[in-house]
Amino acid sequence: MRRGGAFFDYPAPMHPASLTAPEIADLLAQAYAEDQGYGHDGPSAEERTALADRLGCDETLRAEVWELLREQVADEDAAAYWLDVEFVEPCPGDAGHA
Repeated sequence: MRRGGAFFDYPAPMHPASLTAPEIADLLAQAYAEDQGYGHDGPSAEERTALADRLGCDETLRAEVWELLREQVADEDAAAYWLDVEFVEPCPGDAGHA
């Protein structure tokens, strides 16, 4: 966008399908820090939902992201619980999911 003769870069909307595992791990680290009360720049609620949906439906990606995320957190057990129970939801197509 051009304003007053200068170009301004505005962040593009996040598209979870185009993010790499390291990018997702970084976003999750920000979200986890924010949820633990020591961060302020985590993804929006909409971005969190999109990430949770993608990770809930792709076990391989989720495992890869976890390996990267665990290097960024102090308490792996608490972070694993947060990721598995509080953050990621089951894939909508899974059996038994309403």
